Amino acid sequence: MPAPALTDFSQLQSWLVANPDALEPGLVLHDKQLYLGPDLTIPVYGTDPFGRPCLCMIHPTLDSTVCDKMLEVVSRLQTEGRRFRPLFALPSEPRIFLITSEISSNHRHRLDLLAGAFPLRTYLVSDALPGEVTPNLHLEDPLSRRGPHSLLEQLPPATLARVERLISAAEVLQPPILLQGHDWPIVFVNQSGSIAALFADEKGLTFTRPHSSQGNAGLRLENDEVVDSAIDYLIRCQINSEPAVAESVTIG
Repeated sequence: MPAPALTDFSQLQSWLVANPDALEPGLVLHDKQLYLGPDLTIPVYGTDPFGRPCLCMIHPTLDSTVCDKMLEVVSRLQTEGRRFRPLFALPSEPRIFLITSEISSNHRHRLDLLAGAFPLRTYLVSDALPGEVTPNLHLEDPLSRRGPHSLLEQLPPATLARVERLISAAEVLQPPILLQGHDWPIVFVNQSGSIAALFADEKGLTFTRPHSSQGNAGLRLENDEVVDSAIDYLIRCQINSEPAVAESVTIG
């Protein structure tokens, strides 16, 4: 008998800890609280492949205190990041993952402004689709941002050529793989959910697949073989309709 659909918002925290790739491939979450100070605790936290703090704030509904808390959390880590070095490689570069069930027009405007001030990803969660047992997560891009393709405009020509070949291959597959994200990383999404992510740092672009280990994130390849490998992975995802366990590779 299949597992019951996840409809209770109170179950979402444990589900996300067990399935962090649903938010972003390569993400690692811990089922424990992060204490930042008196009256400032994050229920779920983790890291991305570069060791940046990834803080999940789960709120069925939003009010003004949620935005205030996000600002306080980011400020605390940016100013006191050094004392969190045992937990994060880059403690002063926090990322916020806000998960909620509804966003009013007023809160959407505030979240839009906040997304321009620090890395913020907002997800709307709803009941599982008919025949599915997992919640339906949708990444909400800020209205003022142009989307993933605009991020490519600032890349060096050699890197841009490789990435465009990767993205073109993703978009011509049937059904096409969608791109999501108003800032880095760009997330690749198919009918099964998030299947890969493209991160950027000063070393280049890192193509990260589900369940990637943090230790593999720094592998840099300066030829097109990594693109061929990434394209092959995306094709296999479409054929199998299930993301596979894999490692991270970097496009220089």
